[in-house]
Amino acid sequence: MISATIIGLDNILFQDEGFGVHLIKFLKKNYSFPEGFTLIDGGCAGLSLINLIRDKDLVFIVDVYLSDSPPGTLKVFSWEEIENLGGQHFASVHQFGVKDALGLARLYHIRPKTFKAYAVVPESMELGTELSPTLRKNLPLIAERIVKDLRELNFVIREENSLCV
Repeated sequence: MISATIIGLDNILFQDEGFGVHLIKFLKKNYSFPEGFTLIDGGCAGLSLINLIRDKDLVFIVDVYLSDSPPGTLKVFSWEEIENLGGQHFASVHQFGVKDALGLARLYHIRPKTFKAYAVVPESMELGTELSPTLRKNLPLIAERIVKDLRELNFVIREENSLCV
């Protein structure tokens, strides 16, 4: 059986920074996933991200990405693209981010066969637990994109509700 996970990252206390965690909650509420598939609120995982991806065949990470692109813009990164990013693009209120964790995981030969990082440009990272209007509107669309990508990999994902935010 395949071992697969989607990990939503970062801090829900800073509005859009918590997008990954909000997306995990949305997926759990609106979809059912096959056996062997886990949805994880990774919070501010930092280097503990390594343990979350260890022994997984497929890992999708959801995070925010600092960019000059308009808020709500989605970019999908490969493992290599993240490692080759210059500067601090993946937003983080903690010391170690996605890029650091993946670099260290590589040194320990921890790497899933299939990996994607779904990163969305935040509109606001002010103190607050609600997503900005732009990211709240885009949440179902990004969830649908992730589900579409999983279905293309032959995962059977079923809709449970009428996609409620």
